[in-house]
Amino acid sequence: MKMTVLSVAALTVVLSACSDAPVQPTAARIPAVNVAVQAAATDRSIVEFNGPVRKDFRQTVASLGGSVDFVADGAGFAGVSGLSVNARATLRRSTGVAAVYDDILVQLSRGQPGGEIPGDVSALSPSNPAAAALFNALQWNMRAISAPAAWAAGNLGSPNVTAAILDSGIDYDNLDMNGLVDLSRSVSFVPTDDAILTALFPTRNKLDDLGGHGTLVASQVSSNAVVFAGVGSRTRLMGIKVLGATGSGSFGALFAGLVWAADHGADVANMSLGVTGGIDKSTAGLLVGLTNRVFNYAHRAGMVVVVSAGNDALDLDGDGRNFSAFCEAPHVICVSATGPTSGTPFAGPWGNVDAPADYSDFGKQDVTVAAPGGSANGFVSALCARHFLQVVGNSATFPCISGTFILGGAGTSNSAPHVTGLVAQLIAKYGKGQPAQIKQLLLNGVDDLGAPGKDPFYGAGRINVAKALSQ
Repeated sequence: MKMTVLSVAALTVVLSACSDAPVQPTAARIPAVNVAVQAAATDRSIVEFNGPVRKDFRQTVASLGGSVDFVADGAGFAGVSGLSVNARATLRRSTGVAAVYDDILVQLSRGQPGGEIPGDVSALSPSNPAAAALFNALQWNMRAISAPAAWAAGNLGSPNVTAAILDSGIDYDNLDMNGLVDLSRSVSFVPTDDAILTALFPTRNKLDDLGGHGTLVASQVSSNAVVFAGVGSRTRLMGIKVLGATGSGSFGALFAGLVWAADHGADVANMSLGVTGGIDKSTAGLLVGLTNRVFNYAHRAGMVVVVSAGNDALDLDGDGRNFSAFCEAPHVICVSATGPTSGTPFAGPWGNVDAPADYSDFGKQDVTVAAPGGSANGFVSALCARHFLQVVGNSATFPCISGTFILGGAGTSNSAPHVTGLVAQLIAKYGKGQPAQIKQLLLNGVDDLGAPGKDPFYGAGRINVAKALSQ
């Protein structure tokens, strides 16, 4: 997803400088930060087991010169790093090991720094999300899905329902997120980010968002509605960091995060990420099998999984050589994007907000529903993560550190969390542990746009929050 941080002083889109320059850590406090940020888990392997994980597994891996990054016992796999080709072959012959193969990376695009919003913003009541400071000015997306009508009817979500956000982390105590994120159940699967935070912000929880993407995504699901409203204002959030500061992560970490969410009581999980162009089925059969295993595990745990369709403008139905991670996984809700065809990103006025976004992947077979993702004419916006990291040489800068910057973006990364927010509200109203029924309630409450019935661009239709919650 492309992200931009721009000044919206007087609701224009002119870049401006900060009124108060943020204090930056010195280079001496961030040794080798550039090396850490650029590091990718290219030497990670996935280990699948054909039974229970052996108690001496970590010891075995260590004896072969590697280390265990995580073990997902319930789904029967682990991630290990640092093994040579010969060591992987030896591990493959170990008792209880079914397969050992290379992990692969996923990558998101980065945003650019800009200016601040004007004035001071004071806390507003989450009982009235439409009163958020910038709701009327910027949130065409929430109006497009009839969220205000749902809020007016008392549908704000429930703190007893948890949405897991598998992403780059969350700025968990900014104005819109403070108090909504359950840090006791949040986790990081990104050691490089952990090291950076330890060096720069040692008192921060490892969930803290250095990439900016996760905070934007989480804010669409649930928000205190101080500056921007989310689909809900009371839904509990669980942050699962699987993408690092550069937007990169690995399949193994994603799957470990999904298992973590299922094992720690998440009711719905949001995955606004994927592999560009999909996975070639001729070379990644094992990963496809693991994908099916993990998503089936999540379904059996009673968790709904919402995924973004992708931003490559691909016909998912016609791309038979590739496995479209993750829209072809079992039981998922795959979300395509809509966005305005005219307007100015942060200022409007926005025309035809329900048009299919030109970047969105599509496919009658794989796309379940559509939701606002934004376009070059109208961004989906949220507060920018304060520790959104920009690295030049070995110097770290944090353009959003004041807490009053806005991050805008366009992509199916934005469309998926709108659906996740609605799913969380449906679970609050109709009950937990029944993912198939919740999916059907979602489908029953859409607006059928495009060709009648299911079509490649909208799936069953564009979501309507008020309609879905009035069944």
